[in-house]
Amino acid sequence: MASRPPEHSTEGRMEPTPPTNQERVRFAFISIHRLVGAALIVLGILVLQGGIDWSQKVGWVLLVVGLLDFFIAPLAFARLWRTRPE
Repeated sequence: MASRPPEHSTEGRMEPTPPTNQERVRFAFISIHRLVGAALIVLGILVLQGGIDWSQKVGWVLLVVGLLDFFIAPLAFARLWRTRPE
């Protein structure tokens, strides 16, 4: 992952650093947030178009929460978990 610099090998080449377990969990968490956000967006659109017989207000709430979860939440988590420059 991009949070750590690559390691130098004995031959002077830059080797990619394998991700730690914490980095894998964070990547999965962000990916799941995007998937849930996309599902909420689709569900909200279905409600607004009349495909699901729910209130229009519920459709708007699902759409807005889905957009926030898809676009804003991953950026916020990436910024929160970013490695601080030394």
